[in-house]
Amino acid sequence: MAKNTKKSSLKDYRQGFLLSFIIIVAGFILDWVTGGRGVALPSWPMNLFVVLSFAFILVFIHFYYRDMDTVKWLSRVPASVSAIVLFTFLTLIMGLTKQNNPDASTFMKMSGLDHVRSSYVFLLSGLYLLTTLGLVILRRITPLTYKNSGFTLNHLGLWIIIMAGSLGSGDLQRLNIYVNENQSVWFGFNQKEQPYKLPFTVKLLDFSIEEFPPKLAYVESQTMAFPKDVVDNMILMQKGMNTTISGWDITIEELIPSARKDSTGTFVASKDTLSYPVAKIKAVSANGDLVREGWITSGNIKTRPSFLPLDGRHSLAMAKPQAKEYSSKIAIEQDGQTDTATVIVNKPVRVGGWNLYQLSYDERMGKWSKLSIIEAIRDPWLPIIYVGIFMVILGALYLFTIGKTPKESEK
Repeated sequence: MAKNTKKSSLKDYRQGFLLSFIIIVAGFILDWVTGGRGVALPSWPMNLFVVLSFAFILVFIHFYYRDMDTVKWLSRVPASVSAIVLFTFLTLIMGLTKQNNPDASTFMKMSGLDHVRSSYVFLLSGLYLLTTLGLVILRRITPLTYKNSGFTLNHLGLWIIIMAGSLGSGDLQRLNIYVNENQSVWFGFNQKEQPYKLPFTVKLLDFSIEEFPPKLAYVESQTMAFPKDVVDNMILMQKGMNTTISGWDITIEELIPSARKDSTGTFVASKDTLSYPVAKIKAVSANGDLVREGWITSGNIKTRPSFLPLDGRHSLAMAKPQAKEYSSKIAIEQDGQTDTATVIVNKPVRVGGWNLYQLSYDERMGKWSKLSIIEAIRDPWLPIIYVGIFMVILGALYLFTIGKTPKESEK
């Protein structure tokens, strides 16, 4: 009898993964036939109608067709496992590949891999997972025991997260706001570069960047490539620092983060918008027979980089300083009121139902950039997702603590 159960169980798993494979093939075909345009997800209030209708269908199936073999199979572990594996696999693809990439290949666009979240295969996968998860919840919700309460809370929270995260995409707005210092902007651009009017105005008061010190690099003179046999290349520079690269003893005699040449050709500190970092370097070969001295710089959009030649084959160069932190001080005008705020990377500012994130700047100008690129995101379904996450956490804690019966505790 045990053998028959095992064979039946393996058969159920095979059926689950076969169904997952069919969903992948069907999704790819649908995406290809429709020209890779993906699925246009409904927005408010149609998405709410879809959620309520889908939930009603699941409840109807549970009460009137729960004893059918297909419905029984969909509410069992093999179907749930295959649905979770498929959904997770597609989520990983979405996270590991660049989405909505204009330079993506024709195959990526036509198959939906370039836009997984709005692809047909992702839609079918989500429906499969929500169906199995919903039927499992309905089967376990009664009788209302301690263990079933924790299980229901946990899985219903997951159902809400997936449902709200999927159908809520129709109301998700993601815009890029391009604003220069002392300029006011009341519109942003979506991924298709279409303008969208915002319910508030953003004025950039000041954009600032804090940079890391520039790095010293040992490069091949002809190609400017890093020699493969050199270890510990790209060293952060500091005034007075001594280091050794590939047998050369190197001293940073002078380092000016922002400099320009005066009328005599001497480098002097400057806050001019076209200033650039410079360093005076002294390099001595291993046996002391070669000594090289000179200034190096990473340059800027008006000044070419300069290098210090060493032995005819190699040179010392300065890499462009990397941004450590950049932020925008902005004035936000809405409904006749003006407030000031500072938008920092990973520290958004909330304006009504929008979150403003520091996204980028004019990288050619570096720290002298007068342009700030701010991302504005509005996701009205996010609070519902948070509710689902809270339910999952609460259900898990309940199962591990309160949900244990005295019998289980003794075990």
